[in-house]
Amino acid sequence: MTVHQVLALEPFLNNQAATTPENLTDGRLNVWGNSLPAQAAPLALEVDGVPLRSAPLDGRGPDNVLCAGQRIEVPERRWDWLYVIGCGERRVRDVVTWHLADGAVDRDHFALSDLWEGRSDFGEELALRTEVIHYPHHVQPRIGITLWCQRVPVTTRKALGALTLPRNPAVHFFAMTLVGQQVSAGSAGEPQMQGAGRDLR
Repeated sequence: MTVHQVLALEPFLNNQAATTPENLTDGRLNVWGNSLPAQAAPLALEVDGVPLRSAPLDGRGPDNVLCAGQRIEVPERRWDWLYVIGCGERRVRDVVTWHLADGAVDRDHFALSDLWEGRSDFGEELALRTEVIHYPHHVQPRIGITLWCQRVPVTTRKALGALTLPRNPAVHFFAMTLVGQQVSAGSAGEPQMQGAGRDLR
C-alpha cells in the first residue's frame, strides 16, 4: 500500500508569493517583486494519486519556502519520491540533500520550469496558471504566473530522517509530500510515523 506524508511547511515559510491590489509591494516571488493574485483557497491537488496542499495564498503573509538550505525533519523510513508544488525564476536545476537515519548523506537532482513562460520544460504537471501578474505598483493583464507540480526521486533505499533544501533564491516551494510503500504487517524494523508532517494513509 502507498503511504503519503504531507510535510508541514508552516515553520519554514519565508517568502510571500500572493498579494492583493492593496498590498502589491509585499510580493517577493522574484527579484522584480512580482507576485500572483491572491487566491480564495489554498492550492489542493492530487497528482498521480498524491495529495498536495499549500499554505493559504490569501496575500496576508508568507506562503512559500524560498530555498535557503532549510533542514526539514521527516518521518524515519524509506521513501520513494518527494512531490512538490513549486516554481523557478527562469528554469532551474539543483539538488535535494537526504539525511539518512544511519548518519549518511545522499543527494538527488530536481528541475523546475520558469514561473513566467507557462511552458513545462521538465515534464511537470500544471498546478496553477493565473491570468494576470502583480507588479509592485500595478496589475498587469494578459501575463500570468505558473506554478508546477514536480517530483524528486529518492534513489537511496535506506531510511531517511531529514532533508535539506538547496541554497538557491530562484527556487520556491509551496507544498511537499513524500511517497513510499507500506511495509507489510509483521515486518521488522518499520519505524513509527512521526515528526513534521501529516500522515495520509
